[in-house]
Amino acid sequence: MIRLLNEPDPVAAEPLISQVSAMEPEDLERVVARCEDAPATARRNVESALVRLRFAALDAEWSRQATGRLDLEAALQLIARTGENPPALDIGKTLDEYADEASALLSGDRAFDVGLGVLAEVLYRRHNLRGNGADYYAPENSYLDCVLASGRGIPISLCAVALLVGRRLDLPVHGVGSPGHFLGFYGDVDLKIGHYFDPFDGFRRLTAGDMRALLAHFVDEVGPEMLKPATDREITSRFLRNLVGSYTRLSQSEQIRNLERWIRTLNP
Repeated sequence: MIRLLNEPDPVAAEPLISQVSAMEPEDLERVVARCEDAPATARRNVESALVRLRFAALDAEWSRQATGRLDLEAALQLIARTGENPPALDIGKTLDEYADEASALLSGDRAFDVGLGVLAEVLYRRHNLRGNGADYYAPENSYLDCVLASGRGIPISLCAVALLVGRRLDLPVHGVGSPGHFLGFYGDVDLKIGHYFDPFDGFRRLTAGDMRALLAHFVDEVGPEMLKPATDREITSRFLRNLVGSYTRLSQSEQIRNLERWIRTLNP
């Protein structure tokens, strides 16, 4: 089997990958163990089978989320479980702990000019959540468990942390799907009272000039449609697209194939 798996042609390797992904757990363990000293091509094909198996185990749960009323936290937890390693920590428990810390600082005060500062204090200064400028395109930046464990992420994943902590405390936190750089908004969207903030840069408040300068790297002109709050479905879809981009850079076709399949389920 190992000799057969050492097949460099993706088309010829496909039935072998399918066969491995359908194996009983005991047989699969033996193949994985035997592959430790196998040629790189065989290891890569076995890894593709393991990726396929991880997604297949979660497909039914993903379909329920994607075709129903999507729950952002549950969707991001599912995405985290598709990663190469087991979840680095308990996402829900960690977010609960952050919310408890923020709640103690708020002391019942949910004013617009207080809540955002409290979130920055807990997430940025206490737990060191910040932008991963050194390795921006690493897939780990889009797995919420890895972001919470390492303290490093990209704008959307860091904003998702603020959003999910904020929901636990009834704070008015929103994600904004601006082009190129995801932003946050804290306040009343309908009344347009509040502050935009940059989750990648210490959750700091942004002036109108800050926003124009930041988004000028991606668009010629900032229109109001670019600054609307994103829905949970839009946020989840962007997480998946970011992962596709990360794995495209790494030439990991099996991850790409399954992530794109999940995107189609989410946005038929």
